[in-house]
Amino acid sequence: MELRSLASSASDCLPGAHRIHIARFDAATGNPAAVTSEAAPADSGNYVQRALDHVRQIGRTLGFAATQPVEFVADPEYQTASSGAVAVHLQQTYKGIPIFQAAQTVRFEPNGAIKETVGSSTTVTEDVATTPKLNVREAVLCAARHVAEPREDEMGVKDPFGRSLELPRVNLEGFEPHPIAAYPEKPEKPTVLDAGPFGDRSKASLLWFAVGDDLRLTWEVILTMPAFAGQYRVLVDAETGEIQYCRQLVRSVTARGNVYRVDGGEARQMTDFPRPLADYVPPASPGLPPEFPDTWVENDLTVGNSVLAHVGDSGAPIVGTQQNGVLLFDPPDAQGDEQKVLNVFYFDCVMHDFFYLLGFTERDGNFQNNNLGRGGRGSDRVDARAHPQPVYGTANMSTPVDGFSPTMNMGPVDPQHHTALDSSVVFHEFTHGVTNRLVGGPANTQALDAPQSCGMGEGWSDYIPCTINNTVVVGDWVVSDPAGIRGFPYDSNFPDHFGKLGTGRYDEEHNIGEIWCATLLEMNRNIGVRLGLQLVVDALKLTPANPSFVDGRDAILAALDSMRQGGKLTDNQFEATRDGIWKAFAKFGMGPAAQSNGASLSGIVADFSVPATTPPTSPTPSGKVEATPNLPIPDNQPAGVTHGLTFTQVGRIKRLVVSVDIEHTWIGDLRVSLTTPTGKTVVLHNRKGGGQKNLIASYRSDDVLALAGLLGDQAQGTWSLHVADLASADVGALRRWGLEFNLETAGSTIQGEAVPAAGIPDNNPAGVISSIDIARRGTVLGMKVGVDITHSWIGDLRVELIAPSGQTATLHDRSGGSEDNLIRCYDSVTSPAITTLVGQSIQGTWRLRVTDCAARDTGKLNRWNLELTV
Repeated sequence: MELRSLASSASDCLPGAHRIHIARFDAATGNPAAVTSEAAPADSGNYVQRALDHVRQIGRTLGFAATQPVEFVADPEYQTASSGAVAVHLQQTYKGIPIFQAAQTVRFEPNGAIKETVGSSTTVTEDVATTPKLNVREAVLCAARHVAEPREDEMGVKDPFGRSLELPRVNLEGFEPHPIAAYPEKPEKPTVLDAGPFGDRSKASLLWFAVGDDLRLTWEVILTMPAFAGQYRVLVDAETGEIQYCRQLVRSVTARGNVYRVDGGEARQMTDFPRPLADYVPPASPGLPPEFPDTWVENDLTVGNSVLAHVGDSGAPIVGTQQNGVLLFDPPDAQGDEQKVLNVFYFDCVMHDFFYLLGFTERDGNFQNNNLGRGGRGSDRVDARAHPQPVYGTANMSTPVDGFSPTMNMGPVDPQHHTALDSSVVFHEFTHGVTNRLVGGPANTQALDAPQSCGMGEGWSDYIPCTINNTVVVGDWVVSDPAGIRGFPYDSNFPDHFGKLGTGRYDEEHNIGEIWCATLLEMNRNIGVRLGLQLVVDALKLTPANPSFVDGRDAILAALDSMRQGGKLTDNQFEATRDGIWKAFAKFGMGPAAQSNGASLSGIVADFSVPATTPPTSPTPSGKVEATPNLPIPDNQPAGVTHGLTFTQVGRIKRLVVSVDIEHTWIGDLRVSLTTPTGKTVVLHNRKGGGQKNLIASYRSDDVLALAGLLGDQAQGTWSLHVADLASADVGALRRWGLEFNLETAGSTIQGEAVPAAGIPDNNPAGVISSIDIARRGTVLGMKVGVDITHSWIGDLRVELIAPSGQTATLHDRSGGSEDNLIRCYDSVTSPAITTLVGQSIQGTWRLRVTDCAARDTGKLNRWNLELTV
């Protein structure tokens, strides 16, 4: 009750009508796990700062103590879903040091409004010192001793292929950790130490770890085993040296079989590098870089911008040969090391392009050596290694933060079966890299550490190869078993569900992942593969760090809602898709009442119910305009004919219908396009229909994707219809056309007036400035500006309106010649300059600047007024 009361109090301090509500709690901490927003103001851009400001404003609601500073560090690269929804990931800190598994994700609607804040916060009620008793050398040595020898409970473990997992050992005799780089001025004191007997340099930094109600200072130590046979994250108590946490970071494979293009059980096929985009399940979207797909190969080696493939840890890439101007990779031995290197290179390049089409791009932390000026951090292509000898887990992949290359290790299962020749294994491992980068943001490499989260990582990594290869088993070829390596096929008869977590075989991450994968593939069957894939990848960007299955479900539903908000789905499509998603999750025990203690395996409550469906709300009828221009269409002239209609009502578009009545003897000659008041152009008809006569049609945003892209835009202003005849002989006329709008409900009108009665300096660029202060919060939907200026030559004058943000709209620019006095009203319908201020925040100081740009004539700014519709 106290937190809900704090939520109410925090709402009173938020801008405008913005209110927050606690949607659910984290059973592990008792703090809110989801805080939803209602009526948050829409405002594009500045997402990171707005997210930080928001969590600081609602810190008490998130569980911060009254004396505890609200500290977060933001990942500067926010993530954007295909709908335009944005997720900003924030890591909680205390005195500048990160807190273990304490992170928040702030989600924004496609229109820029805050939707919700999800994640986990740690309450700190008492001051805790930041000076460690153990130094970094002592902490690394404690961690090294912990992982150097396998524990008894790790003996006899098998990897997903049924092979005995030979756990590595490290000889620590004479080992003394030696720092080679340290940053003591930073609160977390990051340090890099030499490798010693380990496989790579060690890293250590301070990290808070909550034990019950106590916050313990620990050293987080990252140790890589020899021959890359695993990598561990160990938290060492900075006072006692006790091991508080230890986790293996290298992901072992969850595989499925098919070769060369699918798996080694079929004939090799000569394939173009790169693959045409038409070969992929996700369709190519209009927002792709024009040069995509980018070149796979650099020079003549299995080395490219996204993948470096070679033999073993330090072997060379394979070399292609030039034939008729084409570089060919054609290993003579279809099962040899060169073939394995080539195949892992090919599979990884395919996955790079596959996920790029779904929105895993440079800004989201994808794997590229050169990010080509598209954002994010480069220097992190996949280091893919095809090993002749067995490797830890048979296949594995580790993924550091953005800007550092992930390492993929592929080894043999037996002499006839190698994981590098199996697409399902490589696809599985690559997907681990994607989920590690997307969940919690590319700067958080510990966002899938909790038990349910680990299982979800495995489930996603089975889901992707199953979806691409259209199968319900994984690893069948590589282990020579049609049933694959999982307990059950991923079909609609999969027997288990969310309620089984933590019982029987469902206490191990691969088995836990089976339930998650089975659910996602059932969702695919309900809603379609393409939409399912896009929702899953969009949801990864919206998912908080260390999610539960319920968090993952809610992220998918949030991604769906953002698709509707972004105009990518009609109401009917949204409802049908939402029903299909809920049916899949309810079938596997994740209905609306499902719950657990955070992302742990305790407190599991399954729910097999489906939420009651609600019919789509009918849009509120708003208004329409139409005209009967009867304009002849010039024959075979791209310039065509254009006619405009002005819609005067203020509001954002909820639904749009464009009707046309065009007389023509061959409509296959015609191209018809609509241009919005802000200059966006949508093609409605493009030379279809052949020799049919007359184009009499209605185009609805419910059905036409391009029109759906205008939803949320401002309706007020002049719209233009352009009709062009692009072939000779047949002729016609634009007889009639019209627009019908359903608008989101507009708010109130705020007015202000100033009477400066101030002289305008003659021929002085400083001019005169008058201000109107608006205290209320809101967003401009429409605007009127009235000016009363006495002047004997208005052609000398420039009049500018300056919004609180600093953006300027020029109302009058030295027109009118020798006319006397400028007494005029400008509005967002008839004045294109004012249209540019629609969407601005109204709060703050609005200024009118009047400048006399020539000598001799003088005048005075008598008064001006401002009317803002929000």
